[in-house]
Amino acid sequence: MTKHLTLSETVFLTVMATAMGVAWWAYSIIYDIISPLLKTFALSGLLEGVWQMGGIFFAYIIRKPGSAFLGAVIAAAVEGLISQWGFSALLSGICQGLPVELLFLATAYKVWNKFNCALAGTLSALGGYSITYFWYGYGSFSLNFNLINLGCNLVSGAIFGGLFARYLANRLAASGVLNQFRICADK
Repeated sequence: MTKHLTLSETVFLTVMATAMGVAWWAYSIIYDIISPLLKTFALSGLLEGVWQMGGIFFAYIIRKPGSAFLGAVIAAAVEGLISQWGFSALLSGICQGLPVELLFLATAYKVWNKFNCALAGTLSALGGYSITYFWYGYGSFSLNFNLINLGCNLVSGAIFGGLFARYLANRLAASGVLNQFRICADK
């Protein structure tokens, strides 16, 4: 098996990341309704983990360098094109996908346990929060607000971004639709 993304893996990643970007757009409608209520209590970070899924989901399935970063960036770019987030979504995708890519590169794309996936979701959340902090002026909020919101982001990133993405990929693999990818070959 090649260590580089093949054409079929790249096509799969692009198509599925596009679908994920559309799903994120739909999720942003729900987010826009619930987030203002939670933001009052610095809890809006609890909703952010869904956007952390991109890098982990694709890397977990394909298990090759570049899959985490490309998955996160393509999904974010698609969401940015069709949502109110615009260019900021692409920047978020870069900031969320890069730490995930670096973690999986550090483990040579070989460690896929729950802890490592949760850690990837946490790192993605940290990357996403860093851009949110500057882009949306979170620096003007209190330290207490930022610590609570960051903590909520990290927990949400671990649960939804890391563990839920892993769960979804495992369910797809069990159905047989991912037999051509390393997720099935490594078992």
